Amino acid sequence: MNRPLRLRVIISIALFTAAVYLLPQSWSRAEAAVAGSPERGAVSVTGRITLAGDFASPKALPVFKNRAFCGAALPNETLLVGRDGGLRNAVVIIHAVDRVAAAQPAQAVLDNQRCAFVPHVQVATIGSELLLKNSDPILHTVHARLGTETLFNVGLPKWRQVTKRLDRLGLIKINCDVLHTWMSAAIVVTDSPYFAVSDGHGFYRVDGLPGGTYEMEIWHERLGVRNQKFQIGETGEVTVDIVYSAEKIR
Repeated sequence: MNRPLRLRVIISIALFTAAVYLLPQSWSRAEAAVAGSPERGAVSVTGRITLAGDFASPKALPVFKNRAFCGAALPNETLLVGRDGGLRNAVVIIHAVDRVAAAQPAQAVLDNQRCAFVPHVQVATIGSELLLKNSDPILHTVHARLGTETLFNVGLPKWRQVTKRLDRLGLIKINCDVLHTWMSAAIVVTDSPYFAVSDGHGFYRVDGLPGGTYEMEIWHERLGVRNQKFQIGETGEVTVDIVYSAEKIR
C-alpha cells in the first residue's frame, strides 16, 4: 500500500472510532437536557383542606353483631379532623374547562378489615374494575347504591372475591346488610383523570396538569361540596387551599 493511501485509511479509522465513542455521550447529554428541562403538562396542584370553627368529634359507633371479633364499638370515620384542623377523606376532583381530558379505567379495591370498609373513601375513574374482598373471618356484604338505586349487593364470606365494573358516574354509598349497621364507605366515580383524597393532615396533590382553566370540586360526606375555579401556566406548581366551616356539619 502506498503511503498516501495508508494515511487516508488511518485517518478514516480514527474518525470512525471517535464517532462511535462520542455518539453515546451525545445521547446522554441530550437525555440529561430533556430530564432537567421543565416539561409541558407537568404542573402540580397542591393544597390543604381544613375545617374551621368549633365542633364535636363524632362518637364511636356501637357494634350490635359479632362483638367477639369486632369489639363493642368502632371509630366513626365520617368526620376525621387532625389537631391542626386538617380534614381527612375529602375528595378533590379537577375538571378541565377549556379542553377534554379523558380518564383511563384502572383497578380499585374495597376490602373488609376488622369490621370496617377499607378504604372508607376513594375515587375511581369511569369503567374501572372494583375488586370486592373480605379479610375478616366473618360474613360481610357490600351493598352499593347510587342515590336510591342498588347497583349491586354482594355477599362476601372470607373465601370469596368479586369484581364489579364501575360504569356509572357519581357518588356510590356502600353499607353492610348483615346487621353491621356501623359500616359505611363511599366511592366517587369520575370521568376526570385529575383527582386525589386528602390525607390525615388535610393535604392533597394532583400532578400532570397541562396549562389551562380548571374547576375544582371538593366533596366531603359530612360537609358537602365546594367549588373553586383557577388557571395554571405551563409549568410549576399551583396551591389551592379550601376551608370548610364547622357550621356546615350535618
